[in-house]
Amino acid sequence: MSSESDGDEDGSTKLPVDSKKRRFDNSVKSNDVDKYKPYSKPEYKRSYPDNNNIEEFPVYVQGIKMEDKIGNKNPLHLSKIFKNVKGIKECRRVNAAKIMLVFKQAAAANDFLSHVSLRDNNMKAFVPASSVERVGKIRFIPKECSNADLYHKLMADSEIVGVRRFMKRTCDGLEPLTTISVTFVGTVLPQYVYLDNWRYKVFTYIPPLMQCFKCMKFRHSAKVCRNNQVCSKCSGGHSYKECSAEFLKCVNCGGDHLAVSRFCPQKAAQIKKHENNYSSKMYSTVLLSSDFPQLPNDKSVVKLAHNKLAPPAVQPKKKKLSQNSSDNSISVQSAPPNSGSYDQLIKDDQFLSKIIKTLVMLGNSNTVNTTAHIKDILIQNLTK
Repeated sequence: MSSESDGDEDGSTKLPVDSKKRRFDNSVKSNDVDKYKPYSKPEYKRSYPDNNNIEEFPVYVQGIKMEDKIGNKNPLHLSKIFKNVKGIKECRRVNAAKIMLVFKQAAAANDFLSHVSLRDNNMKAFVPASSVERVGKIRFIPKECSNADLYHKLMADSEIVGVRRFMKRTCDGLEPLTTISVTFVGTVLPQYVYLDNWRYKVFTYIPPLMQCFKCMKFRHSAKVCRNNQVCSKCSGGHSYKECSAEFLKCVNCGGDHLAVSRFCPQKAAQIKKHENNYSSKMYSTVLLSSDFPQLPNDKSVVKLAHNKLAPPAVQPKKKKLSQNSSDNSISVQSAPPNSGSYDQLIKDDQFLSKIIKTLVMLGNSNTVNTTAHIKDILIQNLTK
């Protein structure tokens, strides 16, 4: 599942599929596994689709062993390791354990995931989850359904690669809730999913704010924290397990509550900031240049949706009409012929196949075929 850290798990496989129900694997039975254990697509590994319009294709690299801090290694030494890798645009340090290689093309980024230089130097590479996946939240899902059953039964316009049910911690253990999160392939969430013909709205999932349980600060975990230990009860320099204080003092705001309390004003402000930043980040990734193309002028070459180049715009001819045999003349512009572009579209097999695919998707969709819905599916197929 996707997380705030862009996902550290390897996640390739097949390109996104249409809104078809996945076949249920009879070898997988809900009784054989934990019913509410997060379920992911078997052997799934994240990769970039070939029809991506972005300019950069980042790939994270880290050591196979956790103690291998490749982010602290000499950059010149790392450059020698990756000197035979093609298509690298630039390299960046992410943190002590991770670096990022930015590629120019999607194919080069995908090929690097299995490059021999990784195996020879005990490294692994993976595509960030935020680059190719989106996580949606769905409410009012019956608790009787296991995550594996939901994975096989849910239908959507985007491929589903993971299902997780939200759990609530109680005195008796973990209690399942009726809310689930679903991971979709792509950078845009589908509007709805369908479960046994019942339609459910998909909401944007915002991961919780990360708080360190060592220093009680935000946006990092205790695993990578280098700060001193702070008590969440009294803000002293010891663990809360060793605390004997009778009063509460928050290390972040000085209030009389635990440092992990949701009533802390500092934490509430950090949560709001985190939600705004995450929403802005997710929104910016879907505003591609293809959504707002540059308006063509008479001297430009128009690029059609199916990536074929149209002929240059024909300059209109001027005709002179005489009025009462006078020397005054009126310039009339004749409309340029459209037959050339029309004939080109009709003869383009790739374009016609995408139109047919759109019609098939509309016929198989359970969604009401409004103008906006038809337009979205058509644009989605034409830009692939």
